Amino acid sequence: MKDLHHSCQGESHIATNKVCQDASYSATDTTMSIAIVCDGHGGARYFRSDVGAKFAVDATKECVDEFVSEIDKGIFVGKSFTQKKSVSSEAQSNILSKDTTTDKALRQLFSSIIFKWREKIVRHALETPLTIEEESSIESKFKEDFIKGVGVEKTYGCTLMCFVYTEQFWFAFHIGDGKCIAFNEDGSWHEPIPWDEKCFLNKTTSLCDSSAIDEFRYCYCGDGTFPLAVFLGSDGIDDSFGETKNMVNFYIQVLKLINKEGHDNALANIKDTLPQLSKIGSKDDMSLSCIYDDGALAYKIKYLISWQRHNVEQSLFDVNNRILKLKEEIKCLVNSDLRNQKSMINYQYAQKDLTKAFDLKKTLANKWNKFSEELVGDSFRHYTDEIGFGEMQSPENLETHNVPDNSTLTEEVDPISLDETAADYSMEKTSANCCPAEDDKNTETSNGKSEK
Repeated sequence: MKDLHHSCQGESHIATNKVCQDASYSATDTTMSIAIVCDGHGGARYFRSDVGAKFAVDATKECVDEFVSEIDKGIFVGKSFTQKKSVSSEAQSNILSKDTTTDKALRQLFSSIIFKWREKIVRHALETPLTIEEESSIESKFKEDFIKGVGVEKTYGCTLMCFVYTEQFWFAFHIGDGKCIAFNEDGSWHEPIPWDEKCFLNKTTSLCDSSAIDEFRYCYCGDGTFPLAVFLGSDGIDDSFGETKNMVNFYIQVLKLINKEGHDNALANIKDTLPQLSKIGSKDDMSLSCIYDDGALAYKIKYLISWQRHNVEQSLFDVNNRILKLKEEIKCLVNSDLRNQKSMINYQYAQKDLTKAFDLKKTLANKWNKFSEELVGDSFRHYTDEIGFGEMQSPENLETHNVPDNSTLTEEVDPISLDETAADYSMEKTSANCCPAEDDKNTETSNGKSEK
């Protein structure tokens, strides 16, 4: 197994001279591999969240290392893949499951992490008085609380996500937002850790919550089935991609880059790419941490490429349906009275939309061709179908009315994605329409949850 990780300052933080509040870590030794991502909250109440995120990484490393070395491996070995929602989520749905020995052991691990994290932040608060910058920028009520030692956890608040691999079993756990994606050897992927509905829009669960122990959700497996690769990403990454499948495509590109150019070149590329992705995407800090099976990757990469090609095939199917509908709409309009101004304008809009649909189809077909070439080499056949790629012709001698160029209204809003290049697999971005920049994360709410 091998690992890589990187955190970068978000575009909005660069613009406001705010430090990166994310922290990430990964490591592999003879006993285990571990990946961690922590995202410090951005609101004024959480003015040392960057420090809190680093302490969360340290606390997790220490506690997981002790847990793996001392735990009875029998609580995992032989257990099939199991997902567990947070206790608070189960309570809300009135479906409380009975804890097994494995559940109890993991909950004890989470409790140890929370305790050690709080121990570290309290010590830091006592040993590190407010700086001149903090004195001048923080609201008086937050300064007073800090001096009195009230709500220290909020000052350092952050999320936590972790994946742990050993030769006999693996497990992962999460409190807060961000996403964990696991790839299987057959090219399929899934989110192994259950999602928490409390992490919605501008709200997230957090290590700083009073009920943090009940907000951890997790998964584990000890039946000998291991993922090919696991990626942890802070919400700055998934907020940039829109649909999860586009983020999955990005992670596959990372694995392809690792397979072709090696770990170090892939990491260097990630360090160059994440700031650019933040700039055109979420504007937020970004963290990525990955564990992957370097021995199996070379033999299994074709299955990931097959998923990419299948994904493009579905998009081609969708755009073909759109083309057929637009052609039918245009046919009806042509058969009507195009001397009518409204009909003529609708006709021109439909023509523009059809042109864009064919342009998109050409782009998708090129991707399909590239993936096919990666799979079978030069012997692949270029994509073709009975609908074709379109030759647009307008009826002659028709009165033309001025139609405002509202392409931003008529074209579909595509999520940010990193395009694939056939030659060098470098991760080039297609900007499309980006998600808006996220406001500072997490201001305290009455129910104890953190709000972005």
